[in-house]
Amino acid sequence: MNFNELKISDSLKQAIRNKGFKEPSEVQEKTIPAALEGKDFIGKAKTGTGKTAAFAIPLIEKISPGQGFKALIVVPTRELAMQAKKEIAEIAIGSNLKTVAVFGGQSINVQADLLYKKPEIVVGTPGRLLDLFYRGLLNGKNVSFLILDEADKMFDMGFREDIEKIIHEIPRERQTMLFSATMPEEILELTEQYMKQDKIFFDLSEDESPVAEVEQFYMMVDRKQKVSALQRIIKTHPQAKTLVFCRTKRTVDWLSHELAKRGVKAFAIHGDKPQNMRNRIMEKYKGFRGGVLIATDLVARGIHVDDIDNVINFDFPQEPETYIHRIGRTARQGKKGRAISFCSNVLELEHLERTGSRHNAQIQELR
Repeated sequence: MNFNELKISDSLKQAIRNKGFKEPSEVQEKTIPAALEGKDFIGKAKTGTGKTAAFAIPLIEKISPGQGFKALIVVPTRELAMQAKKEIAEIAIGSNLKTVAVFGGQSINVQADLLYKKPEIVVGTPGRLLDLFYRGLLNGKNVSFLILDEADKMFDMGFREDIEKIIHEIPRERQTMLFSATMPEEILELTEQYMKQDKIFFDLSEDESPVAEVEQFYMMVDRKQKVSALQRIIKTHPQAKTLVFCRTKRTVDWLSHELAKRGVKAFAIHGDKPQNMRNRIMEKYKGFRGGVLIATDLVARGIHVDDIDNVINFDFPQEPETYIHRIGRTARQGKKGRAISFCSNVLELEHLERTGSRHNAQIQELR
């Protein structure tokens, strides 16, 4: 299937071409027709599989400009809210639809002014959305579409109660689309309670893993030599866009200073940095042909940059899901990518090998 086969307008097809999309990902191929038909569905899909376009394309096709607030998209982090808003707006060019992102860390008055312009699509984080509903700045009585993106992450962050409160702010007669990388019992309970009986379940997590195109490597590195090892990788590939993962905010700041002392410019981003600073950092990073970004896991979940060449696990990921999420930041939209994990002991190497075996991935030593 290609995008031209979808029952959507010519202007939307053109906008999709302008985005550089050629063939739909499996998530898009399976879910877009169901969404266009008005079906409720659950998509079990990992990060980096094209989920935003999977729900954005049907929304843009089905919503007419001037209808007011019709679609609500709930996401776990402000970074993901901003990224989703940007991608939706790019696909919606020519449709006259307005999309607004709302999240904590930005003045609620600024967001109220944006909502006063009656956007058709609102993307937001649970806490800020509830605040806007309770203040009367957001009225969900005419919402026809609800999208819950990265539902498992929202549940992990303790947002289940907030999500249920948000659902009660919008009509029962609506179309609901839920995306999640995993399907714990809590999420299945939510789908039974708040989605239509004839909902469709798409398990897209195994058939086309976003890590399939990632070349995976490990390096045995003494803890005291990790900065030098990272420096060598960066210097060897100066034109590569690199994303480095650290476990804590403190390590992110420390590592950026250590690299700077060695003549390596690196951007650092984590939750303690003001939102406007994080926005500027991301724009600068995206603008670099190469460039190095150091980040924590929580912040990086909302990073969607299509041309990341290398992912470096400076601090070893403690959970297999964390490893898969991290390396899924590269090899996006059919491109190639490389992931390198620093292992400081045999236990970390054995853990990495088990993760690779679980996902049928070959992880080779990088010398």
